[in-house]
Amino acid sequence: MAESDIEGDEGFTLVEVVMSLLLLAVTMGALGPFFVNGLLHVAQQSAKQAAVELAGAAVEQVRALDGRSLVTGRGQQRSTEQWAGAPALVQPYLAGMKLAWDDGAAPAAGDDAAIPTATRTVTVQRTPYSRTIFLGECDVYVGGSGVAGTGGRCVNPDVVPPPADSTRDLQFYRVVVLVTWPERACPAGTCSYLTTTLIARANEPTFDIHRPAPVVKTTTVVVYRGVASVYQLEATGGQLPNTWSSTALPAGLTMSPDGVISGTPTTLGTSTASVTVKDKLNRSDTEPVTFKVVLPLAVTVPASTRNEVGDAVSQQVTAVNGVSPYAFEATGLPAGLTLNRTTGAITGTVTTAGTYTVEVTVTDSNAGTATGTYGHVVTGPLALHALADRTVTLGSAFTVTAAAQGGSGGYTYSASGLPAGVTVDAGTGVVSGVPTDSGRYLPTVTVTDSLGGTASDTFALIVDTSSELIFTTPSLAAADQTSAAGSKVSLPVDTNAGSLHLKPKLDVTGLPPGLKLNTGKDAILGTPDTPGTYRVTVVATNANPAQTSYLTFVWTIT
Repeated sequence: MAESDIEGDEGFTLVEVVMSLLLLAVTMGALGPFFVNGLLHVAQQSAKQAAVELAGAAVEQVRALDGRSLVTGRGQQRSTEQWAGAPALVQPYLAGMKLAWDDGAAPAAGDDAAIPTATRTVTVQRTPYSRTIFLGECDVYVGGSGVAGTGGRCVNPDVVPPPADSTRDLQFYRVVVLVTWPERACPAGTCSYLTTTLIARANEPTFDIHRPAPVVKTTTVVVYRGVASVYQLEATGGQLPNTWSSTALPAGLTMSPDGVISGTPTTLGTSTASVTVKDKLNRSDTEPVTFKVVLPLAVTVPASTRNEVGDAVSQQVTAVNGVSPYAFEATGLPAGLTLNRTTGAITGTVTTAGTYTVEVTVTDSNAGTATGTYGHVVTGPLALHALADRTVTLGSAFTVTAAAQGGSGGYTYSASGLPAGVTVDAGTGVVSGVPTDSGRYLPTVTVTDSLGGTASDTFALIVDTSSELIFTTPSLAAADQTSAAGSKVSLPVDTNAGSLHLKPKLDVTGLPPGLKLNTGKDAILGTPDTPGTYRVTVVATNANPAQTSYLTFVWTIT
């Protein structure tokens, strides 16, 4: 071959080889994350599918059991513990359920039950899956009045009372299955899958395809004037679907072909309409149905109330209109009070201070309701802060303030036994003034609250002087006496009259029986014969110059 024949075909240069390798590296680098993310997504979907299958297997296990045997072996204590430890994802479902357990099982049993209370772990393709099955009761209320607001939801029958007509109450066990597995892509590194199912608590019904002709079952419909109403007419038999029709209904009401009465009645009274139900085979039944339009239920609750702890309470809730008899319920009552569900009477003795908002709900026999709210304040017992003993100088201004607490408020103060020249302010409890007579006093201050409750306190007030008449014996600082019944007593009573050249007259009131004042000996003498506590007041009065001194003390005879 001639040299000129291969000229220009010397192969790839080194630069071209390097550029090709670089392009290939960039392309593979871009494809890497795509393949990795794709594989991760596939793995995640595979993990979730495994969780779905595990949850589905649990549901099939549950459905294979007779409804009445679902709780078998699940003890109350263990079931309660399982619910208490349920994660937040499950709690909204449990909130609409009633805890169920096997009364015949040991309280702590359940982990080995057919529907176990324990969490079981299953490993699929090296991934551990945790499966927990929660079990409870719930009811579905269908059709008619008295079930408004449930919306066909499964609810806790202890929280939402069932309708009076038991045929409207469908009773189920609700099973909640939770499957969790570790996965970095999920919050906190854990993924969850949850599913639920309902299993009838009663025996499964037996259906008869050869159903008889339809028959109107509803005889009476009661609705409330001015209140939007929904009522499902009922029929037995018939090859579904049934179709309904009617003659004139009360003003404001209409009926759908499904037999649903709806609207807002406008006129009170009772009327009769001919209602016809026709099934798929054109078989029909026509019956008279009575429609009653009544006034809406109304409730009257007690006025806002104040009581002290320990007060006996008797109040009355009343209901009118609607359809009697009525059932009463209340929330927020003060501790110690109860509501009679039949009569509406609230009675008892309040035991705990606080401010309460009481809500009373009345339900009539047609499931209509009315609610009223009132306030009830319970205060601590009325009390007066202790007043300290005081000593003041004759002719000097004196002030002390009595302060009350508890009770119903609206305090009014009064006092007895105050020295002349001293008074109490009824609104503020301030005791003040300038005493004009010396001696020892035992004033009693009393507070009265707005409900008539009272509390009192007594203190010793000494009005001292060195220049006017005053008692010296017994000592003003320790004048109170204690003596035994049947024992002789001799209590000297003296003043400073001698040093002032005065000749006062002594008088005494309140002595225990058996004692008297001997003015010749300036002493109280005798033998007390009646045990008790006596407030004794000795008064020394000098005519010229006019001076008076008081000695008040407590004499206890034991």
